[in-house]
Amino acid sequence: MVIDNTETDQDMDEDEDILPGAVPRGLKNIIDVMNADINNPEIATDEYFANRTILTTTNAVVQRINEAVSQRLSGDSHEYMSVDSVDCDNDGNFFEPEVLHTVNINGIPPHKLTLKEGAPIMMMRNLNPDLGLCNGTRLRVVKLKPHVIHATIMTGERQGQDVLIPRIVFVSDGDSRDSPFRLRRKQFPVVPAFAMTINKAQGQTVQNLGCIWQHLASPMDSYMWRCRALRPDPSSRR
Repeated sequence: MVIDNTETDQDMDEDEDILPGAVPRGLKNIIDVMNADINNPEIATDEYFANRTILTTTNAVVQRINEAVSQRLSGDSHEYMSVDSVDCDNDGNFFEPEVLHTVNINGIPPHKLTLKEGAPIMMMRNLNPDLGLCNGTRLRVVKLKPHVIHATIMTGERQGQDVLIPRIVFVSDGDSRDSPFRLRRKQFPVVPAFAMTINKAQGQTVQNLGCIWQHLASPMDSYMWRCRALRPDPSSRR
């Protein structure tokens, strides 16, 4: 049960200069609150990660939060690179693989997927509903192998079940604003799940929640951050 929520605006400077890729002070504060015990094995159980997340409005901010929290989690990082190509014979054939690797499309994992054992992840596709591997299912990484991810389901009817997740092929629509061609990307259908967008959180049940709203202050990626933390109930941390 959530017992408190605290406005953290007083800890932020609206004129703070934010370097590209840096973590603003207000964002760091809410990360501290929500992930204070991620390296304590007696507290950071599957239930601990299943019952907390940070919500925000855009995928770009979600990625920034996930990267920041992943760096705090102990253990070695594993990087998985996708295999990218163009799905049809059109102008996309003129694009080098290096260019395709830079394309990021909503609903498709990035070219470089960085994960750690023990980290929470979320499914991006309905891989096998009978096994509980549905879009939005949250899991925790057990073991990272070159061609498969061993994970434990943390949510839903299959909670506690161990599964193996392979790489699959994603194909973009081809008419999206993100890409003028149909991108074909082979990658694991998961992303880190320390944070998620508000839309992605629909249908999720989380006891300990942090919310972040951002207001674009200038075209130079300078933001004023507004953070609100719903502080965890100590009795629900295990």
